[in-house]
Amino acid sequence: MRLKSDCIVCLVERAKYECDMMFKDDDAKIAAMDEILRFLVSHLSDKGKGKSKGKGKSRTPAFFGTERERILKRRSGIIDPHEHVKRQSNEVAKELLPVAIDYFSSHHDGIEALVRIAAAANSMEYGVRGYSYNDATFKADFMHVLHERLNWDRDLILSAIRERDRVLYLTDNAGEVFFDAFVVKELSEMGKEVVVSPKSAAVINDATVNDWKEAAEYVGVEDVEMIPSGASIGVSREDASAEFLRVFNNDDYLVIAKGMGNYESISEFETEFRQRLIYILRAKCMPVAESIGVERGELVAKLV
Repeated sequence: MRLKSDCIVCLVERAKYECDMMFKDDDAKIAAMDEILRFLVSHLSDKGKGKSKGKGKSRTPAFFGTERERILKRRSGIIDPHEHVKRQSNEVAKELLPVAIDYFSSHHDGIEALVRIAAAANSMEYGVRGYSYNDATFKADFMHVLHERLNWDRDLILSAIRERDRVLYLTDNAGEVFFDAFVVKELSEMGKEVVVSPKSAAVINDATVNDWKEAAEYVGVEDVEMIPSGASIGVSREDASAEFLRVFNNDDYLVIAKGMGNYESISEFETEFRQRLIYILRAKCMPVAESIGVERGELVAKLV
């Protein structure tokens, strides 16, 4: 998904939101914002070319967001600026996991229940312009969210999951990753060979290797391989390891990509993944919603 004008405002607002988290001194905030804005402006002219000059990176919102995070981490010296929020999200997820398990156990179609749990869990997101989220409301409304309308082609997606023996599962946010662990556990127990890909290092509030390990141990996930997708928002094929790309590019794997960052990045080359790529997310912003062709705020599962 290419950068839209609304994305520029969101990138800047997110930068300010994170500067307030990381810096106490206003001069430090201004200096960080200055560097971020300079980077943004210097690359806007590349829109529509698909690849950045000399580096081969698509000009997607995820590309700009990744560089914003690197600038802020370098300037602040904080390895995981969102650690507190992520810890909090993980605790909320632990409280709600029994609700998801009961929902799965009582549903007439186990795979459909897993898709709905995965989609509902993607509601856990902070700092997106125009999207309001807080833990208390999510806890109170979680059962309603599980029954919320899901925009999807049910039969196509359920068939795609049933017919594939191998699954590459790209995680998104902390907190959400506990629900993902439950989904992965059930897919594995259905006989599927599942590879899970969290982030190799902290980037925004995405689940890292340590978050996945905590979730997997808590849920009781066994015999599931973990290969990190890198330390970028979404998937950057230029920055990802050869080990990850070996699975990602393997036609034997169905790729389940959680969240907007994965959509923003992978949608630039998704035609290579026809019939083996499913996005699962809440369309929290208008550019993503318009790109997918859904209403803003909807839960979405889309087979490419």
